Amino acid sequence: MPHFRHRSTLPLIIISLFLVIGALLFAYRTLPKRTTLPTGSNLSVIGVKLDQYRASVDLHKLQAAGVSFVYLRATQGKSYFDDDYERYRSQIQGTNLAFGSVLYFSDESSVRAQYKYFNKKTANNTGSLPILLEAAPGSDSNKLAFWNHMGQLAKLFLKDGKSVMVQGDIKYKKYFPAATKFMSTASQAPDKLQYSFWRYTNKGHIKNVKAMEYDVEMYAYNGTMGQYKQLYGDLTQ
Repeated sequence: MPHFRHRSTLPLIIISLFLVIGALLFAYRTLPKRTTLPTGSNLSVIGVKLDQYRASVDLHKLQAAGVSFVYLRATQGKSYFDDDYERYRSQIQGTNLAFGSVLYFSDESSVRAQYKYFNKKTANNTGSLPILLEAAPGSDSNKLAFWNHMGQLAKLFLKDGKSVMVQGDIKYKKYFPAATKFMSTASQAPDKLQYSFWRYTNKGHIKNVKAMEYDVEMYAYNGTMGQYKQLYGDLTQ
């Protein structure tokens, strides 16, 4: 009997191996055809970031894939402006997508200079979503002075009547005006009372949309559909 069991084990192992390989191949082939959605959450209002490194995205196909809003990379520091910002902003007008603008805050330029440059390049047409402030690549966001300066920038936009959101931990809230919103980058769905939006992945993909097959930065609105619709417009289903 023991010898018989050993003879039957090898075929089972081989069959199991083929099944695992088949499942991996199926996942690999179908992955680009599926939109990455938030896990462990019932959030269904999703968005993406677009910039010049992801050019020629069909916004109508993006909308058809279930995306409700986009964030457009606008400026970084006091001298960088994304080449495709104006083009995407213009094309959005022909869709039902809401949009917002991203300012990458740099600790190498003054608060006032970055504020003026952003306003000049966007012509104050920044979208219905909050202006999103992010740490520019290479910035030392571990320093409290960095968040203090970003808070000063948020204050300037709020004085203009703009809505502002920070991509960062709520622990830095004390450096920002009370009206400032926060976007979480945690791996799990964030507290709805503390975070307005959630960047749930920067390795996502959108179903059947060219140039959105991999490494897509994706967001979810951290509230109900009704709240989103009231604040930012109709959902695109």
